[in-house]
Amino acid sequence: MEFLLLLCLLSLRVFTPSAYSNDWLSHGGNLLNRRFAETETKISPETVSQLRLKWKFEAGRDITATPSVFEGRVYFPSWDGYLYAVKQSDGSLIWKQNLQQLTGINSTRVISNVNVTASRTTPTIADDLLIIGTSGPAFVVAVKQANGELVWSTQLNDHPAAVITMSGTYYD
Repeated sequence: MEFLLLLCLLSLRVFTPSAYSNDWLSHGGNLLNRRFAETETKISPETVSQLRLKWKFEAGRDITATPSVFEGRVYFPSWDGYLYAVKQSDGSLIWKQNLQQLTGINSTRVISNVNVTASRTTPTIADDLLIIGTSGPAFVVAVKQANGELVWSTQLNDHPAAVITMSGTYYD
């Protein structure tokens, strides 16, 4: 019985590496894709009426995916064709990268009245990289978290209507 309990406790620790972290590493928050912050204690039905706007960031167009949060930075794509990194503390811009320039391909689609290479995927945190998929044509792009510099890009489909809408999951 003691061995079974120890094994269960070890398994819990191994399979929930970021379950109790304030970081939001992918579309589902963590490897378990639970989509909620387990350590959040300040927001409850009793305190929700006391919430106030902390900061506001004006992207060129609407934000297109759930943001990722890691080590005080928030990462997200927008319909304006940019990938953004802003400070979690005050919303100030750290860097932005044009997805069309990163892929080297002009957009082949008009999406939501926008004729740019855009993304509808949550940036996935993978070590020191952000990995994101694009729409029309379908690329997967990896940039450095620190400055948005391109590390690699791969075209998955050259069809003009190819779209990547599923956010990635990274497991090391």
